[in-house]
Amino acid sequence: MQISTGSKKLSPNDRQFKGLQNVEYYEENGVYKYTVGSSTDYNAIAQKRREILDKFPGAFIIAFKNGTKMNVNEAISEFKARKK
Repeated sequence: MQISTGSKKLSPNDRQFKGLQNVEYYEENGVYKYTVGSSTDYNAIAQKRREILDKFPGAFIIAFKNGTKMNVNEAISEFKARKK
């Protein structure tokens, strides 16, 4: 899920990340987008989001498929189809 954005690349241990572990980033249109948590299980990532909302109220779920960002609703549909 995405927790922050910025114009500068930050260290994963930057204090801006409030002690979260495993912070990663991707670059999109010249903007660094910082993420935490990764799972193919929508329920697991939704739970992770709930756990960090007190520190990052604007955190939201994003989705990637084969390294390419994709529409979250499509990702959820694919997840539900795999669960059947």
